[in-house]
Amino acid sequence: MEAKDQYLAVMNNRRAIYSFLSRMYEKEITTDLLKEMVNGKSPILRVGLQEVPDKELREGLKTLSGYVKGLKERDLEQARLELAVEYANLFLGVKGKVPHPSESAYRSKDHLIMQEPMDKVLRAYWDAGVDKEKKFKEPADHIADELQFMAYLCRKTAEALEKNEKDEAKKYLKIQKDFLKKHLSLWVSPFAKDILETAEVDFYKGVAIITKRFVELDNSMMDDLLRAVEEL
Repeated sequence: MEAKDQYLAVMNNRRAIYSFLSRMYEKEITTDLLKEMVNGKSPILRVGLQEVPDKELREGLKTLSGYVKGLKERDLEQARLELAVEYANLFLGVKGKVPHPSESAYRSKDHLIMQEPMDKVLRAYWDAGVDKEKKFKEPADHIADELQFMAYLCRKTAEALEKNEKDEAKKYLKIQKDFLKKHLSLWVSPFAKDILETAEVDFYKGVAIITKRFVELDNSMMDDLLRAVEEL
């Protein structure tokens, strides 16, 4: 495989993982999505545990895959209802133990939503070419939107690379590096910690561990990715 093809594979894998994680936080799980996961169609669950060198990420994958494997012997509608209750408890404030899943709630002085961090996130979206008129169902700094933004940037990087537009690819990589450094990596750890301390079902515990560690590892490899593009 040529260097360019390898790099495209990395970008597409990152995009798929960010998109998957975004969907986990966007809304409740559907029965159809559970079926896909049980059938091994999830981009995350297709990864063999032996292929993951990082211990914490491997533990998150093991926790999530263990729950999903258990669904083969369960009624999926019952499981969906269980996860809907868990989602409401964790992310809709039903139990009130976990702050709103947005950057403002974790990084603003009084832990309120729709504060200065959200304004900075919106500017990052707009500067990257995301539609300014986009109607967010949740605040723009909701975890689902920030993860989806990273997926969008991965896609734009891959598209530029496919067209041999190296400078354009580097531009989107630098935006990714900046967004991870100034936003996602600054609050994903306490966010995941709150989920792990509150969740009663392994499904969201696994998702939380994966989210935290994947963002941390991704953040640490951005300089390497930029160098790789420069050398293409």
